Amino acid sequence: MNVLERLAALLTARFGVTAEELRPDATFDELDLDSLALVEFAMVAEKEFGVPFGEEDVTPQVTVAQAARLIGNKLARVG
Repeated sequence: MNVLERLAALLTARFGVTAEELRPDATFDELDLDSLALVEFAMVAEKEFGVPFGEEDVTPQVTVAQAARLIGNKLARVG
């Protein structure tokens, strides 16, 4: 499972995002993740992927694809 697939699974399982809503170009705002949900997302993503993932890494304007790319880049630096 690649980073985007893992991220999609995380968003659907933990944050109630439906498969229909989940597009690579969907922003967190479009997915109805408010600021509190984004803080929780940052913590959950850090635990899931094992890389530092701060709340400054995700804003309402960040897309799912951008978040996956960011995580992939962090994983490449760690690995």
